[in-house]
Amino acid sequence: MNTMMKKLLATTLLLAGIAVNQATTQPLVVNAIGQKKVTLSDKVGKNQFTWVSDAPLEKINGTAEGISGTLTLDPKNVAGIRGTISAQVATMKTGNGTRDGHLRSDQWLDAAKYPTISFTVTSVKDVSITGASATGTAIGNFTMHGITKSVAVPFTLKYIEESAKTRERAPGDLVMLTAQFSISLKDFNVAGSRGTIGSKVGETIVVKAQLFGATGL
Repeated sequence: MNTMMKKLLATTLLLAGIAVNQATTQPLVVNAIGQKKVTLSDKVGKNQFTWVSDAPLEKINGTAEGISGTLTLDPKNVAGIRGTISAQVATMKTGNGTRDGHLRSDQWLDAAKYPTISFTVTSVKDVSITGASATGTAIGNFTMHGITKSVAVPFTLKYIEESAKTRERAPGDLVMLTAQFSISLKDFNVAGSRGTIGSKVGETIVVKAQLFGATGL
């Protein structure tokens, strides 16, 4: 490679790096400035995970509640979001009480030994801003059944600045998040009863999150 081509390549890589940096630091179109602590609360909206197990012999639709957590968010740098969100295994429901008991037993998620499922955000990429809303992918540590794995979670975020109307729900600015991702039960050493996974329970579970929080709590 001659000197001119090397310089051209270096310039191209530099411009690409600048473009990526600009994309990940693009601000939300809001007046709020500075880092905010967002506390999840059902006062703002019903915090909930819904999940689907789709297997040849059975399709199970479930929910998980008992959601708690905090996030730090700078509206001028959505890529800087950090925090931890957790759900209580004991709140998981499938619409069948007997099956719910099995789900929480030591054959499955073992709620007594591992009472929470959590996700800790360590980085954010591919941020795109439209007004006061954003999309991106949160990378972080997902912990279930005593096992922690790195998971990428695509999300959407909406930021609503405080007003007389929003204060009827909660003080401060409101933040609404939705996300969807998949997990493999095998990755988290969830074995279940013999022959169940792959026949009555899906090997991969699709999870959707609806999260609501406020900066004034």
